[in-house]
Amino acid sequence: MRTSDIKVVGGGPAGASVALRLSQLGFSVTLSDESSSRRQHVIESLPSSIRIVFEALGLELPPKVLVKRPPEHRVYWGEVKGGFPWKTTGDEASFLVSRRAFDAFLREAAEAAGVEWISTRDTVRGTHPFIIDASGRAGLLARPYRIYERARTLALTAHFGTKEPSPPTVIEAFDEGFVWSAPLPNGLRDVTIFVDAESGREPYDLLLARAPNSAALVADAPRVSPVNGTDATPYASRRYCGPDFLLVGDAASFLDPLSAHGVHKAMDGALVAAAVARTILERPSSASLARLFYEDREDRIYRTTSERLKRLYAQETRFPTSLFWRRRCANLRGDDRASRPSPRPLTPTMKLRAAEGVRIVEGPVLENDFIVSREVLLAPDTERPVRYWDSICLPDLFREVITSSDVGRVAGTARFPVDLALGAIDWLYRSGYLIVES
Repeated sequence: MRTSDIKVVGGGPAGASVALRLSQLGFSVTLSDESSSRRQHVIESLPSSIRIVFEALGLELPPKVLVKRPPEHRVYWGEVKGGFPWKTTGDEASFLVSRRAFDAFLREAAEAAGVEWISTRDTVRGTHPFIIDASGRAGLLARPYRIYERARTLALTAHFGTKEPSPPTVIEAFDEGFVWSAPLPNGLRDVTIFVDAESGREPYDLLLARAPNSAALVADAPRVSPVNGTDATPYASRRYCGPDFLLVGDAASFLDPLSAHGVHKAMDGALVAAAVARTILERPSSASLARLFYEDREDRIYRTTSERLKRLYAQETRFPTSLFWRRRCANLRGDDRASRPSPRPLTPTMKLRAAEGVRIVEGPVLENDFIVSREVLLAPDTERPVRYWDSICLPDLFREVITSSDVGRVAGTARFPVDLALGAIDWLYRSGYLIVES
């Protein structure tokens, strides 16, 4: 074990994952969580891309945390007014997990790796070399830095005893918000209504009645829980890190629930946070670079996700006078990339050049669990600088392409495997880094 002592506050997916990874990297890690017994546990969908996170942590999802996927997903949003069967299979399929079992699995993995559990009170008392706040919305360290969206969102949740033989999941927009409904074990159904905070004064049953398709699923079912109200307002942070702390997961930012990627964001961010903490503690000369990388990454994820979700809200056009819908697509920016015509197919005889504004610069990147300075490709209208496509170093390939006579000559060099080189060139071309020489 290294002598560096890292305290992680919060034992959800973000906290357990960052503690596990830091322990795997050789740090002495303590972790605390006093909120797990009070946390609402539901069924949650994890995208297929989370497989990469599991692989990095050396984990495999055990069958006990998996939940059988509902046979149908019904969408009533904008022009979409009906259900459609799930069509994802194999490696492309997402996972449904029980959050109670999933969170316990991650905590057990962290403990098995040598992470020590302590009291939250002991964690925040006194002076510690390094603290990672993964305490979610509680934000034990994060709260002073929080920036909430102006459109405040309230989530109203209740459970119904439907005992459906083949229960679907449902998302339904109505004039004052939307409903997300999913089956739970033991014949129960979770029905959560998202509304403006001031609309929460209206009784739950009256709000649900405005979403007829969702209401019909529970029309004859008893409500078996009280209505639970939760602040679901998205927020970012003024700072995501400092010389002796990092904010991770929902402590750093909370995405609109419509994104449905909270757990993936938490765990993927935990891997990055572990590398950033390691760099700060073990390579002090690179600490500023690591903090810059982390601040930029967290800020970019929040901004780009928020813009994407505004576009999704804007697809619902049936309620043009509703404050709920107008507020959630306010200040929607134009996106030239969305209207960019598809380039003609790439051929070996094409001569390509750099698109306007594309350049190679030095920037911070994640490499071997450290943040280091390397060459990256930067373009004005891309979300982030890039360095690798598969195993191809994109700045090196970019130089080869813009100085070569044609695509085929670059792909045929011994420097790059032909199939990977062609794939990377095609990606650069279709992503707008390269254009055809006129």
